[in-house]
Amino acid sequence: MKKIVAAATTITIILVAVISPIFADSRGQTFLEDLENIEISLYGERLPGAIVDRLEQIEKDIFGEVYTGPVINRVSRISAVAGSASGGKVSVAYKLASVEWFLRGRVIPEPVMTKLNKIETIVLGEPGMGSLMTRVDYLLAVCLPDGTLKTEDIIIPQGQPVLIKLLKKLDSSSTQKGYKAEIEIAKDILIDNQLVVAKGSRTHGIVTEVTPAGRLGRDGKITLELQGIKALDGTVVPLVFDEKTRRLNESLQWAIGAGLAGFIVFGPVGALGAVFVHGKDAIIPEGTELYVATGADVRVHGMTLPADVAVELIKDMPVVEIKPVK
Repeated sequence: MKKIVAAATTITIILVAVISPIFADSRGQTFLEDLENIEISLYGERLPGAIVDRLEQIEKDIFGEVYTGPVINRVSRISAVAGSASGGKVSVAYKLASVEWFLRGRVIPEPVMTKLNKIETIVLGEPGMGSLMTRVDYLLAVCLPDGTLKTEDIIIPQGQPVLIKLLKKLDSSSTQKGYKAEIEIAKDILIDNQLVVAKGSRTHGIVTEVTPAGRLGRDGKITLELQGIKALDGTVVPLVFDEKTRRLNESLQWAIGAGLAGFIVFGPVGALGAVFVHGKDAIIPEGTELYVATGADVRVHGMTLPADVAVELIKDMPVVEIKPVK
């Protein structure tokens, strides 16, 4: 973990828990919007051509055949299998993410077809042939323990600690309003022996206010609107600050030897959390890690891990001493 630079100026970062429109439930959307979401999930872009032609291409890729019937029903069938909507449960996207996690120990955000070709090349030496469903099921059979994917509905409790990493630095002297700050999950989230959010999953925050540090001791300030994170099944989990994560972050800075001037103090708990970092350049570097928490009880479809795998993950978690609240 990178230590935050210490000195005299203050930078304030305020994290606001919201759910981004990109994570909105597909219910209420038109079938065309659903179709475009599916295309982005599968290919990373909207397919060219007429709606029917696009639909047939997706059906060929996923099922290996073209279906008939009302377009809206065909889009719904694809969405349930492709897992582009929240709460897709055991979709091909979920299955493929499970394979990737067992192979790499993390999940990389990328289109399903791109991910499938890469994983097949790693496992088989080259991309496979046939329908998406057949190819993914074969990878499950050869890559997962016992060749089967075991899942279970489970509740991610409110207040569950989540270790996040800032992928780009935040600097009150140069960061602009509207900047999209990319954020990565730095540790797998397990509930019992269920993997619910994988390391490598990403979300972002939008900078909504910037005040550069000035003369006469004026503090630098960045207000960051923090988005929810997608669980393994696509369900959105809101992120907030709470008392537990405030203490975790204070202990974390103490544990890595941050001096008094570089100590992080978290402000009001709840949806708003202020982070004060005493630093000459008012910079939070790229790669800085800190704890936030889940903002509500959320039911998700977790991946059941073998007991020995779950134990190893728990052993690798950092020991963070909780200091008494003064």
